[in-house]
Amino acid sequence: MRGWVKDLSSVIDTVFDTPGVDPRSIHCIGFSAGGVIASNIAAYEEKVASLLLMASPHNFADILPGEPELLREHFLALGTIRDRAFPPDLERWYRGFIDLKPARWLPFVSPRPVGIVHGDRDETVPLKHASLLYEAACHPKKLTILEGAGHQLRKDARAEQVIRGWLKEVV
Repeated sequence: MRGWVKDLSSVIDTVFDTPGVDPRSIHCIGFSAGGVIASNIAAYEEKVASLLLMASPHNFADILPGEPELLREHFLALGTIRDRAFPPDLERWYRGFIDLKPARWLPFVSPRPVGIVHGDRDETVPLKHASLLYEAACHPKKLTILEGAGHQLRKDARAEQVIRGWLKEVV
């Protein structure tokens, strides 16, 4: 997760310095764990004009297995981790998830807008996480619940409409 923070920070810097790109038009849209990373970056990176969290957890401790090895095995089965020797420090890697708590950072995104989108049938991140994130964010903020949607919102046709609507609203 620490690597994702560095990666997103580099992407924002690159886009910000790209000729022809309006530096005021950088918006972070993060799905699931990507939303956790985006909240961290948006809290201190004023280059981010708005933040949209899609099915993001309030904290990983509520949804991850208690044993780091179980999480590693899960990611190996999914193909997210391909090297059995990864991570070199299993405990540190696991803490990298547990230590990320977007509710800590959301107040610092203000006065930039924060949107939270969640499916009411999310089988991975319970719906209450969306409410907790919404409570943590300061105004302006918006909560959108997609009826019948599961965790993988990028596979839901309505997600594109929500994103387009969000960008029209905040630009």
